[in-house]
Amino acid sequence: MNRRLARTALPAAATLALTVIGAGAAEAAGPSTAGSRVVGHVYEATNDAAGNAVQVFDRTADGRVLAGPLVPTGGLGAGASLHSQYGVVRSGNLLFVVNGGDSTVSTLAITKHGLVWRDTESSHGTLPVSIAVHDAVAYVLNQGSDTVAGFFVGSDGHLRPIPGSTRALTPAPGGANTAAAEVAFTPNGRTVVVTEKATNVIDTFAVHGAYLSGAVAHASAGTTPYGFAFDGHAHLLVSEATTGSVSSYRVTPSSFSTVAAALPDTQTAACWLVVTGNGRFAYTVNAGTATISSYRVAADGSLALLDAVAGSTAAGSTPTDAILSPDSRSLYVRTATGVSAFAVAPDGSLSATGTATADVVAGTAGIAAD
Repeated sequence: MNRRLARTALPAAATLALTVIGAGAAEAAGPSTAGSRVVGHVYEATNDAAGNAVQVFDRTADGRVLAGPLVPTGGLGAGASLHSQYGVVRSGNLLFVVNGGDSTVSTLAITKHGLVWRDTESSHGTLPVSIAVHDAVAYVLNQGSDTVAGFFVGSDGHLRPIPGSTRALTPAPGGANTAAAEVAFTPNGRTVVVTEKATNVIDTFAVHGAYLSGAVAHASAGTTPYGFAFDGHAHLLVSEATTGSVSSYRVTPSSFSTVAAALPDTQTAACWLVVTGNGRFAYTVNAGTATISSYRVAADGSLALLDAVAGSTAAGSTPTDAILSPDSRSLYVRTATGVSAFAVAPDGSLSATGTATADVVAGTAGIAAD
């Protein structure tokens, strides 16, 4: 554990945590309507180079988002966009955050008193941008060193490096960086997937206990594979920034095949992608046109464009990441100035329910919700 960070971060995190939940609880208990009841939170990393922190937003029953205070992570942000997805991940009652500025990973516990700092450890690489968690194992994607590295996750949130777990990504020609964007486990935990933006490659790693095999490269059906998620039948759905499209694949530890190849959303820079819990709908967040596109997902993984512009963020608020609420009834889109919220209807359509602003300009990737 990084003892210097532990000594400086923990007191601040604990103090701020009480403030976060205290504000939400006071509002919920006041003479307001039932719609203002706090039902969860949205978490964004500031990625501040002077000290990374999590900006907490209350989620209310009527779909609004209300900004709360900052909770330090104990690490340093990169001070610029990570150009990634899942730089902040919630798993159970733990929040995982990458710190690109000092190449560390932090965990914070989600408690009834707010976020409480638990641990900050080296990412065992450079410039961590994304993290994946399955059961008690986590793998962090180090974009700067083109590697993934593993940790055992304690029930209290402490991280223990897995000896000998570092694996190299499929290298880019000429030794260039792959600009990897996301790492995630398949739903059954048997495969780890990584997208490489610069090489148009999707890497897969077979999982053996807590260890990974070597990387196996697969050509992306579209150009610049970026964010991804899995549908209800474990098909891999990937957004493609340059072609403004989405592809779907069947993935096992020993096979990889295309189901739907680069279906355009007719927008620009489809960078982030989320899938509803029932697996029926996928949403791409288009940075170039400040729009959200929706897709219908069939049981076999095939795709149909539902609405090219299912939603838009406010003028001047370029979208930069997205997450669905645990019940998939709300979609939260990160912007340079905060977060925009959308209600998700049973037919997959979106309606704007509110925005909240906060000083999160330093980092334009990383969002989670509970």
